[in-house]
Amino acid sequence: MNLKEIRSKLASLTEELKDESITAERLTAIETEMRSLKAQEKACTEAAEKRQKLLGEIAAGAGESIENGQPQQRNNVLADDSPIAAPEYRNAYLKRLQGKELSAMEERAMTTVSGSVGNAIPTQTANMILTKIQQYAPLLAEITLLQVAGNVTFVMEGVTADAAKHTEGATINASDDTLVKITLNGYEINKLVTISKSVSTMSIPAFEGWLTDMLARKAAKCISGYLVSGTGSSEPQGVATAQTWDATNSVTVALASATSATNIRTMIGLLPGGYDAGAKFLMSKKTLFSDIMELQDNAKHDLVKEVNGVYFIYGYEVMLDDRVTLHEAYLGNFKQGIAGNLSENVNIVSDFDIHTNSFDYLVAAAFDSKVAIGEAFVKLAKATA
Repeated sequence: MNLKEIRSKLASLTEELKDESITAERLTAIETEMRSLKAQEKACTEAAEKRQKLLGEIAAGAGESIENGQPQQRNNVLADDSPIAAPEYRNAYLKRLQGKELSAMEERAMTTVSGSVGNAIPTQTANMILTKIQQYAPLLAEITLLQVAGNVTFVMEGVTADAAKHTEGATINASDDTLVKITLNGYEINKLVTISKSVSTMSIPAFEGWLTDMLARKAAKCISGYLVSGTGSSEPQGVATAQTWDATNSVTVALASATSATNIRTMIGLLPGGYDAGAKFLMSKKTLFSDIMELQDNAKHDLVKEVNGVYFIYGYEVMLDDRVTLHEAYLGNFKQGIAGNLSENVNIVSDFDIHTNSFDYLVAAAFDSKVAIGEAFVKLAKATA
């Protein structure tokens, strides 16, 4: 449905709710449908806003392009004055990674960064890698993510109490609001890739696009794995160890049984209301299509909705990640529940191996994550015995 149809349907349901003779069963059905429609309305609105933003950027000519192997800075973009943001440095850096000979001007550009000796990754290239990492690891966009050098300690909001009515003249007492202190370290995230010397024949733009895409995918796969199943013991922590799972925060499906709609509703009911706004499902694509889609009955109810390629279960958006164990799913507020820090900018180290006539490229970064609020998550799992 488009936005107009969604709003028309919402208006129709609102009118139906005014009927005082409505049955409890129909009231529940309307509630489920309205939740789904509101989620679809939000998705459509965000998509429209994104389209307008992109159209505005295209019209304004925002960004930087590379033409004939040379970066071209648009006049309406504020330039970064640091040496590693200079087009000459960027061009020289990428040529050196390819093993190409540098011109005298490019050699000088490589010495402009004090103490770097050309090892500092250019600003634009680093931003390109980070952007692609976030694309390949969408969970990074869902958590509270920092980019602070070194170890960092900060606080996140924990349990909070609502505002309350005050009786004139009465003493105002502090509520039991809490703050959760989180300390994040920096665990090395590395991936080594060996490529034949043929990379030296690629154009600068093609080489940069290929290299950043390949290394970003490798780093993103590692980071996503930690955000899903990291233990937090000498490594980043993920949602799988958010809590000690029991009947108060998880639903277990019997080994010989299939997941039911009742299981899903019970799981949703376990999530505290304070974390409901912004909560999302996380599961593998196979779990969605083999376990959840089996429950879809369009003649009776729409348990699953699909809007512009995004799936919703009872109105909650579904995030797909194949690193989640099959037949398991999580529901929670990732922004409130998990904090992460990229404490060291993504960097590239290269070396040429004369024995194999190939280049070694190592992507290196430092990342840590911790579950700040375990109760922000609930789990659905299948018994193993």
